[in-house]
Amino acid sequence: HRSNFMLPYTLGGDRRLRRYASALDASTDYRVLRRLPRLEEMWMTSMPHGPDIRIGVIDIETTGLAENAKIIEIALVKVSLIDGQLGDMSSPLSMFEDPGEPLADDIARLTGLSDLYLAGKRFDEELLADQLDDVDVLLAFNASFDIPRLRRRFDWLDHPAVCAMRDYDWAGAGYEGRTQRALLNHAGLFYSPHRAEIDTTALAVLISLPAADGRTIAAHIVDHGKRPRARIAAHGAPIEIKNRLRERGYRWESDRRMWTIEVDPAAAADEERALRTICQLIRPQREVVDWYDRYSG
Repeated sequence: HRSNFMLPYTLGGDRRLRRYASALDASTDYRVLRRLPRLEEMWMTSMPHGPDIRIGVIDIETTGLAENAKIIEIALVKVSLIDGQLGDMSSPLSMFEDPGEPLADDIARLTGLSDLYLAGKRFDEELLADQLDDVDVLLAFNASFDIPRLRRRFDWLDHPAVCAMRDYDWAGAGYEGRTQRALLNHAGLFYSPHRAEIDTTALAVLISLPAADGRTIAAHIVDHGKRPRARIAAHGAPIEIKNRLRERGYRWESDRRMWTIEVDPAAAADEERALRTICQLIRPQREVVDWYDRYSG
């Protein structure tokens, strides 16, 4: 990622190694990835007034991808924006819960968690509710996965939500890749391993990077996410046209078992006509969603 604006961090470390990295960066033969910045290396905006918005960057680990999979880890980092700039970032809060069943081998390998480590643990709901009390909006990288599962686990969770993956035009901003790790790699950063706590910290850093107008990517995600959208479902679409739907921007929602797309409400009628042109069997259904119910599951 190339930006004319200052990055929101300054990495410390061995000066000699930093000179080597800069020399490699100047060459067309090499590309250097740098570690994720620590909290104390992040630059914060100092303003006389309080934050305009406080974002709860959240991530979960689960026992699997199924709708009824259980959450085994939750991590939260709070990011405050002032005039679109990074005003504050908290240390990560992480908590665990015993799912009451053995972890699958692939989940144990992916998360580094074990049945022994999770045994007897429970989420501290009172602490989580207290930490979310001053949060204006939740932000997850894949909100369609995380937010419905969080709301099923915590029925008191009623925050609006935005999605880092869907509420920002990464490709249009010059980023390559679709995963969080790939986007950070494109920005010249790396991190490991795959765990909710480090994933949440990495996402908080990613959305703190500057967009083309100098504001944080987080500010753009919130601006886009809060706008109402028309969700159109392609009911009755035969499986033979799935590639045409995918090319048009439709996503398969496994929980609801349907192809859907979100468009500006003013463009909804045109999209429905386009669907009928693709296949007369399709019965488009439209609903207007806002950031409170967009990721309600």
